[in-house]
Amino acid sequence: MQHIVTVARNMRGALLAATIAAVASLSLTGPVLITPAQAENNIKVVVNDQAITTMDVQSRARLLQLAMHLAPGAAAKAAVDELVDEQLRLQEGARRGVVVTEDAVVAALTTIASRSKLTVPQFEQALAHGGVPIKTFKDRIRAQMVWGRIIRAKIQQDIKTESADLIQQMRNREKNANSVTASDYMLQRVVFAVQRSASPADVNRRKAEAEAMRGKFRTCNEGLAMAKGLREVAVINIGRKLASEVPPGLKDELEKTPEGHLTAPQRSDLGFEMYAVCSKIEVTGEAAVAAGLDAEALDKRGEETSKKLTQELKQKANIIYR
Repeated sequence: MQHIVTVARNMRGALLAATIAAVASLSLTGPVLITPAQAENNIKVVVNDQAITTMDVQSRARLLQLAMHLAPGAAAKAAVDELVDEQLRLQEGARRGVVVTEDAVVAALTTIASRSKLTVPQFEQALAHGGVPIKTFKDRIRAQMVWGRIIRAKIQQDIKTESADLIQQMRNREKNANSVTASDYMLQRVVFAVQRSASPADVNRRKAEAEAMRGKFRTCNEGLAMAKGLREVAVINIGRKLASEVPPGLKDELEKTPEGHLTAPQRSDLGFEMYAVCSKIEVTGEAAVAAGLDAEALDKRGEETSKKLTQELKQKANIIYR
């Protein structure tokens, strides 16, 4: 099941990329001022006897502000909602015996820090300068890892069954399975971060830098290493993607981009994004049917299953807001 591992990545990729870009742009010097109001730590929400404090909410809200540029009120509301969901998911993980060790969290943190061209201590210091304790970031990583494992376990058997059913339907219709083809891509996402407050001149400069990088990019091994050495540039492993998983506009770009090269830079909320096409693989026959079903099922069910399970947990939970 090649695409099962992408569920959790899809669930957290946008905020992670935004956080990496934001942290990479933070100064590593200077104190973070905590106001008396921020220092108070009262109980804000109780989720099945587990407390969420005002400090938990403030720290998470600051992370969301940093990564998503939310207004303070919107960030606070989003933080409460997210923390409630996380507490329910962690409790469900404990009930199912899903364990994410501290070593696994640290390993994920190390990878994330490296994408910002920082060591873990430097990353922690940069977060602190932005008003975010490292525990807040680690708690979020742990919750995502636990929930990703739950979602994967939930949908994996269904996808296997549907894949087998579809292949059998093809055989029953006497359709030639070997006529079915699908394209796989191995992709890396390269983000040239641009602050929202950047001037038009700075935006044009970053676009020119992205274009220059694209012109020098000849192989993934050398090109990605070069990108990782650039300031305020994040390289994010996308992994294997089928054409059916890719939006139509990007699909066209991938089709015309040779292996070992970058797609044209596209403007996004994060800055300018390009995709390194590290390989193109064409699969045929029943393998293509199964792979295509995996991709489509995961793309559709990953978010749907997460929403459904979370809603079910909320309906059963005792949640008290104070």
